[in-house]
Amino acid sequence: MTLNLERPMIALEAGQLLTLDDAAGTRIVSRLGTVWVTEEGDPEDHFVGPGETRVIGRGGRTLLQAMQPAWVALQ
Repeated sequence: MTLNLERPMIALEAGQLLTLDDAAGTRIVSRLGTVWVTEEGDPEDHFVGPGETRVIGRGGRTLLQAMQPAWVALQ
């Protein structure tokens, strides 16, 4: 899926996955809830909580999974 929105805000249900391909440089901002983020080729996983930000540092596939209901902005 390709989103062509300037600043999409995405609602995720608990456990729901969002897949981003070749999204290096995209900023993930958690507005509500915590999301788990894993990037292809990165041995570490990351958690982004309310008000926190993570910038995707690699190309390839990035997965986000909501740990509870969450609102996530992609910039």
